[in-house]
Amino acid sequence: MDKREYEIMKIDCRGLACPEPVINTKKSLDLLDDNALLEVLVDSNASRENVIRFANNEGLSVSDEITEDGSVKITIVKGFACSVVDPDGDKFLNKVLFIKDDKVGEGELGSKLIVGFLKSILELPKLPKTVICVNKGIYLTTKNTAAVEILQELEKKGVEIFSCGVCLDFYEVSDELKVGVVGNAYGTVESLLNSDGTISL
Repeated sequence: MDKREYEIMKIDCRGLACPEPVINTKKSLDLLDDNALLEVLVDSNASRENVIRFANNEGLSVSDEITEDGSVKITIVKGFACSVVDPDGDKFLNKVLFIKDDKVGEGELGSKLIVGFLKSILELPKLPKTVICVNKGIYLTTKNTAAVEILQELEKKGVEIFSCGVCLDFYEVSDELKVGVVGNAYGTVESLLNSDGTISL
């Protein structure tokens, strides 16, 4: 790719908290014409994953590389959009399972109930399209072994699973994520608003 053929915009999102890197990326892309390059600098893995996922969801060509100072430079080409037909689309309901805690209720019973609910979802003829874990719900994707195993099975069936990046950092379990990917506030709000309904636990 010869960058001299493209208009190039550069933005520095290092040090910005979620969801600012994604929002700034979107705003910058909106300002660019087709056949333009956007270079985004970030300094965390969560920001890297979130910006790349946003670009992929928009159908744009994206690549990344490590810079000399250890930052990540993400290059997005605007104007190279593609659409993909999901052959398994009829397996899913356009609904979001929004999990805010690692229990339903309190104590040991609450822990058993949440695992029971997740296990029941596996048996449904149609699955929720997306599972989003926030607040202590992120323990279901990190520390709760039984829940992790069920969520891994859901992921194999094609369910998208996101854990709030800010929450992972707050509870200091970012390195313990065992299923799904790191999510961000922009993606969460977009999923909730674009769904046909939200189931909250």
